[in-house]
Amino acid sequence: MRDLFDPGRMAFDFVDDIERLRDRCDLVGRLDNELARYGFHAWLITGLPAGGERIDRLMLLNGWPQEWTELYTSENFVRDDPVVAHCFRSYGPFEWQDAPYDAIARPQAQLVMDRATEFRMRCGFCVPIHTADGFQAVVTMAGERVDLGGRAKPALHLMALYCYAKAVELSQPKQPPPPHRLTKREREVLRWTAAGKTAWEISQILGIAESTVIAHIKAAAVKLDAPNRTATVVAALRRGEITL
Repeated sequence: MRDLFDPGRMAFDFVDDIERLRDRCDLVGRLDNELARYGFHAWLITGLPAGGERIDRLMLLNGWPQEWTELYTSENFVRDDPVVAHCFRSYGPFEWQDAPYDAIARPQAQLVMDRATEFRMRCGFCVPIHTADGFQAVVTMAGERVDLGGRAKPALHLMALYCYAKAVELSQPKQPPPPHRLTKREREVLRWTAAGKTAWEISQILGIAESTVIAHIKAAAVKLDAPNRTATVVAALRRGEITL
């Protein structure tokens, strides 16, 4: 598999691709295809519950088999999952096999791992994510036989970080555009100003006095808290008051 592609280059191509995505389904499909290159067929991007919270309420994007999702959530396996426990202790990515637990002292942890193998989730790779506000999350992926040699782990680490950020972005409700602060005439004057017209030229185009044009520009500047004419045009463009 290493001869077929360069993980580092492919990871950067992947990041470039997902930066342009605007739909959750497109991100799921793109991630499915990319992880399949390494032998992963199941993955999850989710927040990590604390204080008895359920994990299903924190899932951002779910690429797990549906039956495993239903079993994991109905049995609340997150309480005993040794991989989840290790995410709280680790700042770096790790393989599932590196998440320590005592199978004798914690038979429920062993049960979680055993049940995962029934869904061809024998080998896994995790990227814990610790945000600045203390929220903890993870991008986890699994398969029957996976290829983590060479530069695969750094590539997967990079992809996971960008995927998490993109999943958060696409999960946010779309904000409506801010309401217009400017009057119709003020926006009209600023559109002509942005086109490079002087106050006198605008007055001739609109059939109003030059002093009225200047007054509209000053009024817009006050409303947009802009110090001068150029800044007023820039602020109007950024707010969507006018377009070029």
